[in-house]
Amino acid sequence: MLLVLRTLTVIFSFFLIPLSLSSQTELPDSAFLTEIDSLIAEYDRRQNEEKVVQVINDYNRQMLKREMSFRTDGAYHLVRGLTLSWTDHHFIAHKAQFPSKGDACNWPDYGVASVPLVANWILKASGVESRSKVQRMLTANAMALAFSFGTTQLLRGVIDESRPDRSNPNSFPSGHTSFAFVAASILSREYGYLSPWVTVGGYTTATATQLLRIGHNKHWINDIYVGAGIGVMSTNLGYFLTDKILGEKAINSPALRRKDLDRVLQFNERASGFSFMSGTEVGDRTIHFGDATVKTGASFSSGADLSWFFKPQFALELMTRMVDAQAKVFDGDKVYPGGHINLYHFDLAGKYSMPFVLGKRFSSRVFLGARVMDGDTFLHSTHTLQIPNETKFEFGMGLGYEHIDKDNYAVGFAFDYYHTFSDYMKNRYGISTVWKILF
Repeated sequence: MLLVLRTLTVIFSFFLIPLSLSSQTELPDSAFLTEIDSLIAEYDRRQNEEKVVQVINDYNRQMLKREMSFRTDGAYHLVRGLTLSWTDHHFIAHKAQFPSKGDACNWPDYGVASVPLVANWILKASGVESRSKVQRMLTANAMALAFSFGTTQLLRGVIDESRPDRSNPNSFPSGHTSFAFVAASILSREYGYLSPWVTVGGYTTATATQLLRIGHNKHWINDIYVGAGIGVMSTNLGYFLTDKILGEKAINSPALRRKDLDRVLQFNERASGFSFMSGTEVGDRTIHFGDATVKTGASFSSGADLSWFFKPQFALELMTRMVDAQAKVFDGDKVYPGGHINLYHFDLAGKYSMPFVLGKRFSSRVFLGARVMDGDTFLHSTHTLQIPNETKFEFGMGLGYEHIDKDNYAVGFAFDYYHTFSDYMKNRYGISTVWKILF
């Protein structure tokens, strides 16, 4: 069509231009040519609109396909937990007994874990559109909870791991944590599209459940990571099988929004935002006291970063971390009560961050600040072993990776090295999962 219009224009120009030159009056052919040009411009505009619509439709189909696919985002929790089960086996097997803090179920911990699931169904009952229609949500939620509970109970029946307080041999894996991450994953899948705060809030609650279970001396760190992996993977499997049964008719199909594009462009330009971190801190874990030694296991770490990009590739960051290290006294075959050493990092970082493809960034940073240690007193047969409270200067460096996820938040990983000017656990390494909300 476009070729025909342009051909007609050339033909009419060939015959009409000489005619206009031989006449002293303005002929109507000039208006005709203007109309032809207008038609060509309108055709070009419609063609471009059709291309845009086609791109949007293709994107929406891909999003629907992704919604119905099996996701593996819980695998890294499982890998981390299984790795810690192997590397910390000697520490976990040592028979020190931690003080008991409540019964094994500790129902208030379940209350915290259930917050995202309760919020999910309150939103649904209030008429807020979710990603699923009621039939899909009910079926997928029931499957996720059944898979999580069944897997947890099966592993507890096979693996005989005592809790830190020695109350029973059902420590591995953590049922509270698997339930908490089922709840957080369901909330994220159903309502994460509304705001990145929905997803980050849900997983923050799940991480708080992990901290409570460690603080109440009911689980080791490997228990809570395997529990988290079971929870996320059970949810993914539940939704995948539900979609195989019900098909796409039970889904409120995702659609491309302008703010989704704006977020990707913003992320590539200046990725300022608030990041929530959850991970593991390892490194120096042994403190010698002559005839006895205090050792810690791999420590559970959580925290937050505040990033301000004053240039597209350069940022300042405020970093905070809270670390819970379970500790035991090792002195031959003697058994002493266990305890906790808590570390708090407060640092200011200079960061260089480079987008290497649309929606993905690598970064490096150097930082300095202070580490606050909340020590503990450990009993020994002849004397007490005192690890003092202290505040010491520290510095370090780190690497990071993050990318924009489907619901406008960034997700990634951070690897940090801390050197503290202290006699206690001075060289430490943090490995964290990152959820970031852009400003």
